[in-house]
Amino acid sequence: MVDVAPVLVDHRERGSPIPEALIAAGLDVEVTDLPVGDYVLGLEMAIERKGPDDLAASIRDGRIFEQAVRLQSTFAQAVLMMEGEPRGITEDAWRGAVCRLVEDGFTVLHSLDAEDSAAWIIRLAKRARRAGPTTRNDGPRRAPRHPSAQAEVMLSVVPGISSTMARSLLAAYGSLAAVAAAAPEGLRRHPGIGRVRAARIAEALRGGYVAPVDREPEPERPAPGVRPSRRWILTTGERGLEPQSFDRRSIALRALRSAADGTQLVDGLTGEVVAANDDPFPR
Repeated sequence: MVDVAPVLVDHRERGSPIPEALIAAGLDVEVTDLPVGDYVLGLEMAIERKGPDDLAASIRDGRIFEQAVRLQSTFAQAVLMMEGEPRGITEDAWRGAVCRLVEDGFTVLHSLDAEDSAAWIIRLAKRARRAGPTTRNDGPRRAPRHPSAQAEVMLSVVPGISSTMARSLLAAYGSLAAVAAAAPEGLRRHPGIGRVRAARIAEALRGGYVAPVDREPEPERPAPGVRPSRRWILTTGERGLEPQSFDRRSIALRALRSAADGTQLVDGLTGEVVAANDDPFPR
């Protein structure tokens, strides 16, 4: 038996030969209902596996970028496993989408087939078992001295903004002050910046300061091994109206169509508004 932490496998992967391959390799596999990702290794890494048809479909409807945001919001390391060659989509389209994911700090691995995907997961699971970092750590990390590096660090603190995306924004706008002055609509024209990330940047860099004693308490992190359940929430923002919560997106979308004007569908895991009843193209 290989001495590694259990690999959590989403129940939708039961039809794949990968779980059996992992078990045959000596891994402890637990099939469960994962709120994000297809495979979870320890507490730090999640893998989203995309076959040739699924990758093309998720790029066309934008689902891949929504999934990337959820994984990056939940795990320190988010990995896209591209299996085979995408079908039903042009090469320029899928390569452009993958480049956007890389720019946002998403790790992309390309496997030949399910057997190759299992080999990658086995290797990653073994490395996830390591007790400490592989790089030398001589003490607290020193703050960068160069002002541009300091700007990168400050911008990358915003949730959903990786260091790579921070550099891309600063290169496009020229300075942190220019990024802060940009309207959310303008920020959304930058590759990889959607509605949620643009709003987070504007709120962090332009919002009024709130003293610690006056801030809303931040939600507590789940205990190790406990993962939040996925919920889809309908909300109107009106006082006195309780939001409705659903455990399936399809049911929530049906309820949204008959809801009052101004109702929004929110991903309870990320807080992202994914649809509104006046939006003909829900994400």
